[in-house]
Amino acid sequence: MSTEIKAREIFNQFATAGTNADEKILTLPDFVNILSPFQTDVPKQTFSLLYLVADTEKKGYLTENNWLDFIQTITSTDGDFKILYKFLSQSSDTKSKITYNECVDILNKINTSIDPKYQQKLMKMNWSYFPRFFEPSGSIEYNDFVTLISFLPVTKLIGNFEVIASKKKTITGDQLIDLLTTTLNHKISNKLKANLSHVTEFFGNKKEFTLANLLFIYDSITKVDLINEVIVNTPPTTQDKDDIHINKKDLYAHLNDPLLKSSNFKPISTREIDLLFYLINKENDDNISRKEMVSFLNPNVNNNLASLPKIFEHPQSRHSIRETDNFSLWPIYDSLYSFFLGSIAGCIGATVVYPIDLVKTRMQAQKHKALYDNSIDCFKKIIKNEGFRGLYSGLGAQLVGVAPEKAIKLTVNDLVRKIGTKEDGSIEMKWEILAGMSAGACQVIFTNPLEIVKIRLQMQGNTKILTHPGEIPHKHLNASQIVRQLGLKGLYKGASACLLRDVPFSAIYFPVYANLKKHLFGFDPQDSTKKKKLSSWQLLIAGAMAGAPSAFFTTPADVIKTRLQVAAKSTDVKYRGILDCGATILKEEGFSAFFKGSLARVFRSSPQFGFTLASYELLQSLFPLTPPVTRTSNFKAISGYPGVYNLTNDQVYNSQEKNDRIIYMNKSEICPNTQNDALVKLPAEYVYKARDTIKLLLDMDHKFGNFSYDSYLNYIQKK
Repeated sequence: MSTEIKAREIFNQFATAGTNADEKILTLPDFVNILSPFQTDVPKQTFSLLYLVADTEKKGYLTENNWLDFIQTITSTDGDFKILYKFLSQSSDTKSKITYNECVDILNKINTSIDPKYQQKLMKMNWSYFPRFFEPSGSIEYNDFVTLISFLPVTKLIGNFEVIASKKKTITGDQLIDLLTTTLNHKISNKLKANLSHVTEFFGNKKEFTLANLLFIYDSITKVDLINEVIVNTPPTTQDKDDIHINKKDLYAHLNDPLLKSSNFKPISTREIDLLFYLINKENDDNISRKEMVSFLNPNVNNNLASLPKIFEHPQSRHSIRETDNFSLWPIYDSLYSFFLGSIAGCIGATVVYPIDLVKTRMQAQKHKALYDNSIDCFKKIIKNEGFRGLYSGLGAQLVGVAPEKAIKLTVNDLVRKIGTKEDGSIEMKWEILAGMSAGACQVIFTNPLEIVKIRLQMQGNTKILTHPGEIPHKHLNASQIVRQLGLKGLYKGASACLLRDVPFSAIYFPVYANLKKHLFGFDPQDSTKKKKLSSWQLLIAGAMAGAPSAFFTTPADVIKTRLQVAAKSTDVKYRGILDCGATILKEEGFSAFFKGSLARVFRSSPQFGFTLASYELLQSLFPLTPPVTRTSNFKAISGYPGVYNLTNDQVYNSQEKNDRIIYMNKSEICPNTQNDALVKLPAEYVYKARDTIKLLLDMDHKFGNFSYDSYLNYIQKK
């Protein structure tokens, strides 16, 4: 997607109606929210400066053309320098020159917009070297402007030192700290910034400090970005370690490694490493974990932890760190492992509640109260006449069907859900229901034969209780004998009734289960603010609660299925199909007969799902399948950085790939004052380029960090 098309898309998502009916505008708050969606060390209000830059006509709002021009410039090569050059030169290109007076006038105007009492004094501006960049002609071109911006921090530091230094050419400790914090405030992490107030203690009992002391500290701190880059891209030494640990000696040896030297890496002295460790509160040679060191060296570490998952872990991201750069059999092992544990867990769940299922079947099969008064009476008589083993008649057939039933049901449900899932990861209820119905329909192909065998085995115990003393009891058959007796056609007897039960059951169960997890326990893998994983008890409750309504409302279909599949006695009425069975039951036994065994069915289905899920979690903890330790898994878990080892050459260097790196957020996350949860695909380049530009402005004057919406209004009123 081209830069212009993407920029238009973002504009249309956030634009509001202007004063003219046909015109849309982008307000300052929305502009700031787009370019600074995450909390950073740079005050959010400071991004109002970029709104001022983008509003080239200083009219008080941004049109679509303003926005497009701004994005086209800032995302171009050296865009952060170009956008400032155009602003200070008041020109639309980088070919014109900037005069010293024009530049200072605009910078002064920004300062007076922040503080109306501001009075420009050359020394007060901390820019004693600033005019020298414009010599001898009093104006500079774009290339010289880039040089000015690049060297401005250190020249300001030297110039400030010369202004406040005593006759002995020294400054006090407080003055030293003030110079460093104002110059480096937007460049270093909050942790390093806090410890910078104690930097004078590094020099012992000194009370006065020279320019050499000042530049030593400044130079040491400016190297932290390089040090950070090196240690972040260093994997743990062995797979059994969670992180690498660093001491002064190891860090010096690592930074002076011949490989880095061959890359012309900037030399790091032991004295600079001593200062670095001191600022991390490590006065001795104690080890520092890489994670701790990164938190001091990287000013954006907290921002990274919040933003990187939205770029690299979203399912629509092409650069997800879950991707691998080579073939691996691991996904196959993982799938087989999950299927195997799921099958065992399903068997456990089915076994635990099987006696309830047996009682349910006996209750549904009998007409009126021929044998049992109620479920409790049925349970007692089974124990009395058939013993404890009688409660598990037909269990083998049930267990044989657990694994394929689980595989078919879950696979089909997931497949249809994926088809109906929108680009933003959401899914409509109609697709959830369709997915459940499809899963229920497909499982009948395999489970109906197993169910009819199970029911025949469950009902054989009834022959020990004879309602007619002269009737000859049926011979007890095993599962294989029942299969041969029924034949292929007989195995699918009652299949239509099985469909009538399983399709609505799954249509109710899966959507209810998914929405209970989402709304009751806050589970949503698509939303970084929600839970990615639920605990065993939460899954147990969600599964049990979803199973209850599913079981109860499909009981009539289950009663009809059971009546059609049970082996009828010679005195029983023969049903000609679903409609005939339903009409006969209604006529002879009344409407309540359709809910025979409903309570037993609810008490079976709910705990069965609960026990299955709980068993699955327990088995995973008892028999963990630990994934292979890779550089990526350690790297991401420790540092909070993207898995750069998994990026290919094209992904690192190809400009088109870089432009495709997207931050996926809901609009309500970007703009807290809106309830709109529409997905926003925000190019990561917008965010990081904007931040780089702000830091260049703060290099020019740290007071620009106080620029706000009111400052913007003050500025355009002075036009």
